[in-house]
Amino acid sequence: MAPNDPIGLVGQVLDGQFHVDSYVGEGGFSSVYKGTSVGLNEPIAVKCLKLPPALGSALVESFVKRFRDESRIHYKLSQGNLHIVRSIASGTTIAPATSALVPYTVLEWLDGRSLAEELAERREKHMTGRSLPEAVKLLDSAIDALAYAHSQGVVHRDLNPGNLFLARTPAGIKLKVLDFGVAKILADSALAMSSTARTVGNVRMFAPAYGAPEQFDESVGAIGPWTDVYSVALVTLEVLRDRTVMEGEHIGEFAMKALDATNRPTPRALGVSVGDEVEAVLARALALDPRERPRDAGELWGMLKHALGVDGQSGRKAHAVRPASMPPPPPPDTQRMHERVPEGAASPVIEVSRTPSKAPARAHGTTLRMPGAPHSGTHALAGTPAARGTPAPANPLRTTQPMRSSSPSVPQRPSSSSVSTSVAVVSPAPGRRAGKPVALLVVLTLLVLGALAGGAWLLAARAHHAALAAASSPWC
Repeated sequence: MAPNDPIGLVGQVLDGQFHVDSYVGEGGFSSVYKGTSVGLNEPIAVKCLKLPPALGSALVESFVKRFRDESRIHYKLSQGNLHIVRSIASGTTIAPATSALVPYTVLEWLDGRSLAEELAERREKHMTGRSLPEAVKLLDSAIDALAYAHSQGVVHRDLNPGNLFLARTPAGIKLKVLDFGVAKILADSALAMSSTARTVGNVRMFAPAYGAPEQFDESVGAIGPWTDVYSVALVTLEVLRDRTVMEGEHIGEFAMKALDATNRPTPRALGVSVGDEVEAVLARALALDPRERPRDAGELWGMLKHALGVDGQSGRKAHAVRPASMPPPPPPDTQRMHERVPEGAASPVIEVSRTPSKAPARAHGTTLRMPGAPHSGTHALAGTPAARGTPAPANPLRTTQPMRSSSPSVPQRPSSSSVSTSVAVVSPAPGRRAGKPVALLVVLTLLVLGALAGGAWLLAARAHHAALAAASSPWC
């Protein structure tokens, strides 16, 4: 057995006509060998499916039958479209190294490399993506193959850069689609290996970074050609920026991002400069609801090419600026002053004014109010006998002068002890960052001091009114 040959097929002749020459590599569920067609003397690729060793004989037979059926589908698809890797034959053999049954498919040998390898090399060179016309030209042949498969009722379900191959052909470099059939088998098969394994349910085989929302959560919708549309849009964005769109460390993190209704991966949200029409088409292709996406790859690609033409004729420059229809980001929790506050100086009191908008007011955490508490000292004095019937100022929260009562007999609050409704904000020295606990402590301290000062002032006012009432009483 040759080194690094997990199945031990090197040197074997499959079905009397396919000689296995060398081991190429393996993925999660398959091993790939390079061979030669004995009769045609042409290079071939042999892809072997690795079945879990715990499968029972009955389930193995069912699996092999499905594998053969899907191999026939792959064969028919490759006969109808040149951009699908050509299927030549399929069968089963016994692995010399493991004595396990190994289903295999014989495919045409492709010279070149996968799109995943090409993108990885571009990232190592710190390249910053292709233009949209270049991306469309690169992916065009593969989308044509996928559209043909959709027209025949076949869904790939595992479209990612690793399953797209940049093959050298007489017509130049063409992107071909790989792995039809295998992904479909593993997507529909329930591997009930034991009583505990039944809880796992259906095994779905797909790259999580390119999975559509319905592949993570069946309640989102059924899997169909629109599932491939979602993956195509992600691959397109990756080609545009030379970086993967969905990044994570485990499948749960990918699922959360795919199912996040508020943060959708549109081109402009990722910093890619595109026109308005292209932004709309790719945003629709990446919609959470499968019903909102284009129905198949052909429809998506036609819409994208049309949008590219419309944007080009519009004369508007492509950009990555947040669209005006999207709400602006919320303001920061702390408003900082431009000038540094000298050491030992009193903390300045500032009032932050924002341009009024038609949208409902939204609290940002800068003011804390207790239910039922008066809004100002004037509102508190409205409950005293002398101030009853006196209207409050039109807008007490925005009064810039110390608040005064309309009654001349009420003593005025000294300006030094007045409680401002604005928020005191201290600008720290450069390089020093005020933490949230410190800011919270400052706010609470101001609230407590304000409440004490307001209460003392209210008691003094009431005592003054009581003294005046006693002086004017006929019983004195």
